[in-house]
Amino acid sequence: MINGIIFDMDGLMFDTERLSTIGWTQVAKKLNIDLTLEFINSFKGTSALYSKQLFKDRFGQAFDYEYARGIRTDYMNLVIEESGVPIKKGLVELLNYLKASHILAAVATSTNHVLGEKYLKMAGVYDYFKAVIYGDTVLKGKPEPDIFLKAAQTIGRNPKECFVLEDSPAGISAGFAAGAKVIHIPDQIVIKEDIKKKVFRICSDLSEVIKLIEIENN
Repeated sequence: MINGIIFDMDGLMFDTERLSTIGWTQVAKKLNIDLTLEFINSFKGTSALYSKQLFKDRFGQAFDYEYARGIRTDYMNLVIEESGVPIKKGLVELLNYLKASHILAAVATSTNHVLGEKYLKMAGVYDYFKAVIYGDTVLKGKPEPDIFLKAAQTIGRNPKECFVLEDSPAGISAGFAAGAKVIHIPDQIVIKEDIKKKVFRICSDLSEVIKLIEIENN
């Protein structure tokens, strides 16, 4: 029985990971550093603390991660202010289905509170969710399970009775470690075989999750 759905946000609900990748290429040009796509993908979906350590390991302890991340975020905000939050296929359809079916929904995102709430409200989907857990409200971010455990607890659900919807390897690992059934909706990253083993099902878009819920609950 599935009685709760926990959504990732960037790359899952919104097509913002694509913007993030472009933003990091802007960082590379401005700071004259080598940011390969492989390196950028290695911290997709993870906490800022996790990403910061990767940058310091690669570029030295003196590297100003907050400044670099700010360049990336400024680029994303500029595009979103001009064009709106790009919503992924099937999101509104799935949210309306959950609402009609009285299945609680939560968000568990590595994005901080200020930016995450802004995007959710701009996209017009904030009120669909019973709870939103932001990356700066948990001690350990993805790939650790804490954020999904907190989301399930906040909506009063056992993680084992929840679907976690994710696009990134870090998010998949976190959802699996939390004991949830992880649905992978591919975005920017091709996941490796060891991560695939943690996935319950793969869907091409969010609308396909409806059928999976119906199968599990019938």
